[in-house]
Amino acid sequence: MNASSDAPSTTPRRSSVWQDWQWYAVLLVALLVRGGVGYIQWDDLRVDPDSYRKLARNVINLKSFTFGDTAEPTAFRPPLYPVLLAVTSPSRQVLPSEVFVLHLVVGLVTVGLTFVWARSMGLEGWRSLAAILVAVDPILLNQASQVMTESLAAGLTILTLVALSSLANTADEEGQKSLDTNITIRAANVAGAIALAIYCRPTFLVWAALLPLAIAVCFRSWKHRAISVLAYGLMLVFLLVPWVARNQMVFGAPVLGTTHGGHTLLWGNNPSYYEYLRSGTAPVWDNEPFHHAFNQRHPFERTSASELARDREAFSEAIDAMQADPAMAAYSSLVKLGKFWRPWPHAISEDESPRRTWMRYAVGIWYAAQFLLVIAGLIALGRKLLNPGWIAALALMGSFSLVHTFFWSDMRMRSPLVPILAVLACAGVQWLSRRNGKS
Repeated sequence: MNASSDAPSTTPRRSSVWQDWQWYAVLLVALLVRGGVGYIQWDDLRVDPDSYRKLARNVINLKSFTFGDTAEPTAFRPPLYPVLLAVTSPSRQVLPSEVFVLHLVVGLVTVGLTFVWARSMGLEGWRSLAAILVAVDPILLNQASQVMTESLAAGLTILTLVALSSLANTADEEGQKSLDTNITIRAANVAGAIALAIYCRPTFLVWAALLPLAIAVCFRSWKHRAISVLAYGLMLVFLLVPWVARNQMVFGAPVLGTTHGGHTLLWGNNPSYYEYLRSGTAPVWDNEPFHHAFNQRHPFERTSASELARDREAFSEAIDAMQADPAMAAYSSLVKLGKFWRPWPHAISEDESPRRTWMRYAVGIWYAAQFLLVIAGLIALGRKLLNPGWIAALALMGSFSLVHTFFWSDMRMRSPLVPILAVLACAGVQWLSRRNGKS
């Protein structure tokens, strides 16, 4: 029997989401909002800040996941997003219009799945608000106009949570004769969703390691716990092995994530950044000299071996910097955690316009209000947070916070948490509305 069968989140719904008119209304709102903002920020889709478009074009034209030479494959970026860009580009050029359509579809799927997950978590009356909060979220709206992974990462987060909720409902929905089979299939579905997330952003690896805690809570029977965790683990390994094996052949090392981790660790742990934090005078850290100095010390020879060596050197230098100045390393960690959770975007220039300053403060007010509702939601849920879905959601929030306490951080990196925060905020709204109704 399901361990959480008495909780609202595991109660089977009488009607399918396909019969829910609010679902279609929310998707229409998301289509108009996301489409409108994408049109306004169209020029941003022409730039390629992280070279994902370049990778996608090389997948199309060179038939290789490389930055240039087919003989020198790369693992500097995770593969899923550039491969998606490639397969959704009929022009074979990854045009802004094609990126726009991909992000719009991914955004609509994210909004729709948030609606579904809010229902499954017992927020039936606030399911539309949760979805709309995701549709108009400032981080996702901004990043949907960038050739970057944030939109896809948020979608894969909510896909994983919906798959986990489906697993948690298995004991209540299926007959006992087919229970073991359905548990296996649905646990494998969870593994499939999180594997896609890892291929989008390796930070999800920590969450993948924690998910068995939520999966085990789905069932009372130790047999069913064992079946679900084993099915999840085996499928996850099966799906990740090809990438690891490919990297072993290319780099001579079993790279599980990317060859970019060392750079992001060093970015937030180096003497230049520590000195900037220590001085506290400049509002913006000019990191160009830092990157230039690293490239001077470790020039990129445009080979796979050089790529891996540079990443390892970056890891080594970051560890050395932290060991040489542990007090600043600790302070830096607090700063990075604060940047991850800060409500307002950071300034990108000392000479920003008043309009941009007011826009940053407006975003800050939005998130400050949402965070207060999230806190109210956590208080209201209480013991319901032991539900598998909430355990998984909190595990993701904790794992991302932990990772970005050490690695470079800013608020856009919490984009995968947006659907979770939206649903938690609606739990807070529900609690406050009930309290006001009683008063």
